[in-house]
Amino acid sequence: MSAYETSALSKDLENIACRVEGGAVLRTEFCDRLTRSLAQLFGLAALACTEEDRASFDRILIRVAPSASVDAREFLSDRLADVDAPPHGILLMLAKDQVEIARPILVRSPALGEDELVDIARTLGCGHMGAIAERADLTLRITDVLVLRGDDEVRRVVAGNTRAPISDKSFARLSLQSRGDTLIEARLVRRGDLPDVVVHFLLENGSPSTRETLAERSSHRVRNELGRCNLPIRAAEDGWLDSYDFAAAASILSRLAEARDHVDIFIRRLAQGDNFAEIVHILSAITGLGLDPTKHVLVSLDTEPFVSWLASSGSGTRRCWSCSPPVRGCIGSTSAIATPRWRASARSIRKRRASG
Repeated sequence: MSAYETSALSKDLENIACRVEGGAVLRTEFCDRLTRSLAQLFGLAALACTEEDRASFDRILIRVAPSASVDAREFLSDRLADVDAPPHGILLMLAKDQVEIARPILVRSPALGEDELVDIARTLGCGHMGAIAERADLTLRITDVLVLRGDDEVRRVVAGNTRAPISDKSFARLSLQSRGDTLIEARLVRRGDLPDVVVHFLLENGSPSTRETLAERSSHRVRNELGRCNLPIRAAEDGWLDSYDFAAAASILSRLAEARDHVDIFIRRLAQGDNFAEIVHILSAITGLGLDPTKHVLVSLDTEPFVSWLASSGSGTRRCWSCSPPVRGCIGSTSAIATPRWRASARSIRKRRASG
C-alpha cells in the first residue's frame, strides 16, 4: 500500500469513527455490512496500519460490532484471530462474547496476554475455558486456573493438550478425576511429563492397561524418586493458595452465628460462587481443624481425609460441594464413604488438637 493510499485510509477511518460515534442509533444491517467490510479491510491493510489507524479501527468496531449479527461477529473474530497486532479493544470484546464468537480468538490469537486469559478463565464459563485449554501457548498459571475452575470436560482438554505445561498440583487434580474417567486417564498416560507421584497414583488406581504402560515406562523412577515428590507438591499447593485472600475472607465467620440453623443452605450459596477462601474458613470452624490444615486438605491429592473429617463433624454439607467449580476441583469426587479407620483418625486428630 502506497503512502498516498495509507494517508487516504487514515482519513477515511477517522471520518467513519467520528460519524459512528455521533450518537445516532445504528441499524443492524448497517452494522453487519460495516463490520464485515472493516474485517476484510484490516486483513489487507494490517501490515501498513499505524497505531492511529488501529485506534480508529478499534473505535469504529467497538461501536458497531455489538449491534451486528452473530454471523458478522463470528466473521470478524475469525479474521482477527491470527493477526499479531489487531485492534486490541475489539479483540477483548470478542474474546468475552458468547462462546461461538469468542472461540477463534481464545484458541488462536497471539495477541491475548497471560493476564487477559487468566481473567477470562476466572470470570467466564466452561465454554470459554475449554477454548482457552486448546491454545498452544498456555502457561502454568493459566492451566492452574483451568483445572481449578473448569468442569470435567475442560480438564480433559487440558490433559490432552500435550503442549500445555501442567503443575504438580494440577496433575494431582487430573489424576484424581481419572479414577472414574477413562478418557482423561488415557490422555494422562500419553503425556511424557507426568510427575512421579502421579505415575505412582495411576499405577495403584489406574486400569490394567494403564498400569502396564506406566510400569514398562518408568517403574524404576517411581521406586527411586517417589520419596522426594511430597515437598514439591506441598510447595505447589502453597503457590496455588497464595492467590486467595484468606485474611479478608475471615469476615465470613461473623455471619456463621446467624446461619446456625441453616448451615447447609449458607454453605451451598457460598459454593455456588468463587468463594473458596470463605469456604475454607467455614470448614475450619465446622470441623475444628486449623485454617492451614483445612487449606491443604482441600487441595490434597487424597480426598478421603477431608470427607472423613467432615463426616465426623456431624455436618451434612458434603452434598453441596458439587455446586461449586472451585471446590469441586479441589476435593474431587465427594461420593466417597468415610471408612471407620478414617473416622477414628479424624477423632484422634481432633482430640490431639483439643489437648494441645
